[in-house]
Amino acid sequence: MRLLQHLAKLTAPEAHARVDCPRVSLTLQDGTERPYLLDDPGSDPSPEDGPRAAYEPRVHLAYILARQGHDARWLARFADLPLPAAHRIAEAAASPAAA
Repeated sequence: MRLLQHLAKLTAPEAHARVDCPRVSLTLQDGTERPYLLDDPGSDPSPEDGPRAAYEPRVHLAYILARQGHDARWLARFADLPLPAAHRIAEAAASPAAA
């Protein structure tokens, strides 16, 4: 009986830590600043504290490539992103929280 209670605690939804998808506020070609997901949109649980962040495949790609060591100028050219946005993505990828 104790084993079943222990297993129930381990598998209960409350036992799992909520992992927030990394996001960064960017201004892309449309000129509007908004939060963008840096990772897969499927990993972003519905936030209770605000609106969902937008998903842009080029931002996700740039984030992955920045984590692999590519610099902001290269990311801007390769992913067709504004240079300030590429710098913010590279900074987010280099932060300890991204590891």
